[in-house]
Amino acid sequence: MFPFLQIGLFRIPMFWVMIWLGIVAFVVMTIVILEVFAKTEKRTTNRILIIGAVGLAALYAFAFAFNSLFHSIEEKKIVIGGITWLGGVLGAFPIMVLLIHFFCPRIKGNALFYFNLLIPAIALGHAFGRIGCFCAGCCYGGVTDSFLGVSFPPHSAAAHQYPAENGGSLPVYPTQLFEAIFELCTFAVMLIFYKKLHKHFLKIYCFSYGTFRFLVEFLRGDDRGSTGFVLSPSQVMSILLIIIGVLLILYEHRIIFKKLYDKMQAYRDESALYGAHLKADVKSTLKRLKSLQKDGAITEAEYEEMQTLLQNRLKEKPEIPSQENEVLDNQT
Repeated sequence: MFPFLQIGLFRIPMFWVMIWLGIVAFVVMTIVILEVFAKTEKRTTNRILIIGAVGLAALYAFAFAFNSLFHSIEEKKIVIGGITWLGGVLGAFPIMVLLIHFFCPRIKGNALFYFNLLIPAIALGHAFGRIGCFCAGCCYGGVTDSFLGVSFPPHSAAAHQYPAENGGSLPVYPTQLFEAIFELCTFAVMLIFYKKLHKHFLKIYCFSYGTFRFLVEFLRGDDRGSTGFVLSPSQVMSILLIIIGVLLILYEHRIIFKKLYDKMQAYRDESALYGAHLKADVKSTLKRLKSLQKDGAITEAEYEEMQTLLQNRLKEKPEIPSQENEVLDNQT
């Protein structure tokens, strides 16, 4: 437990220190995965990073809205405040996919694939956030007499709910650390086995995190609001996350949303065809220009100027990374 970072006269809440470290980790890993692993063009990476910033804002907004909703159900009156990660996830993920589709024209039709590549970075960022929760003393578990129990200090939320004689809390499960370890393991596995798993990151996350979070809820001891029935809010949202994973599998096999899949496939085919034709046209044009330059019809300076223009045009063609082609081959 380390609620504050003391730097001279400044006391900085460790929760926010870890949140910002998580954001930095997300940005760095997004760049690494897109540009080093997937060989994505820098312009596309930059747009996805901007979309990531919008997605972060959307995540916070939905996390705030869902948490307020569940506490309002519990209190039977309007309650405003708090955040819930899963609520943010369910709201922000589809928004990010749509933004990638509409604002990254070079990869139009492949928004779901590119969002899928962001999952390891999201898992890493969330791990830092959960460590921040442990430092702040929120999102704790229920009372336990096992060796896993952690006592939170006086004035913490856990100490208020489960007070001990020394003013701190009774030993409770450090569910924040359980989740941080799970997210770090998810990140490590995805990175180590990137070539084998990269096509399935989003599905893996939906099933693994959904299942883990559903089970760890049985150990939670903090107030998370209510759904009005036996399952906790996070358990309901975990089930929704698993359902999304099932829907993704059905979509990729064209069992559901066939028209949407075919439309995205048409975008992918158009991008690939345009890129191939453009490359051939540029090569053919350069060959004719070189012939004209040799015949004296144009000067060497004119040839070099037109060559530069054509090569710049070639660089602007839509892109489909090799990993993405593998995904499309497996889906069709």
